[in-house]
Amino acid sequence: MTKREEDLKKLLDLPESEVRAAIKQVTLHVKARLRFGSLNDRTKSGAHGEKNLGMNAIDYYVGESVKRLYDPNGWNWNYERFSLGQQLCRIANKLISDVVDKYKETKELVPTVLDQDVSEVQIVTEIPERSNIEQELVYQTLIEYSHKASQDDDDLFYFTLRYFEKADYVRIAQEMGVSPEQIYVLRKKLVRKLMPFKEEIASKMNL
Repeated sequence: MTKREEDLKKLLDLPESEVRAAIKQVTLHVKARLRFGSLNDRTKSGAHGEKNLGMNAIDYYVGESVKRLYDPNGWNWNYERFSLGQQLCRIANKLISDVVDKYKETKELVPTVLDQDVSEVQIVTEIPERSNIEQELVYQTLIEYSHKASQDDDDLFYFTLRYFEKADYVRIAQEMGVSPEQIYVLRKKLVRKLMPFKEEIASKMNL
């Protein structure tokens, strides 16, 4: 039996109550990630708007996450480390990032000049208060390069996703099944991997 066949058997054997709880978890996660219902609701327009996705963003990401996990050729599920809900959230995070990347290919970001020194890539850990538009541009740029730097390392990629969701280190450690100290190591690793992109990051952010 292949790993994928094992995953599918595991999924099909899950009690309905656990599946419902997992779908509820990923739904809440996607809503929080997209700031659904807030003044800065990201589903109103842009990459996550109905015009771009063809349907309501919450329904799209939740539905696609479930589909990608249950599809015969879909994502592998490391059920020894992640619950069903956590795995669905990981898939949703990747889908959201992919949609943003694709959207950026066809839309040009409005240039913004920020009065910030970027002599260190440590800007990834400390972003000052700015207007909502400027803050969004800063985060999207940092997220883009952080995903690029961590895409070949599963642990680092998961840390990066949760970090930019502003999850605290203790919670990330619990979700990953590691110690908080190891999370700090991952943080340093991310900063090191971002160093080669320092000038590109500064240029894109027009700093």
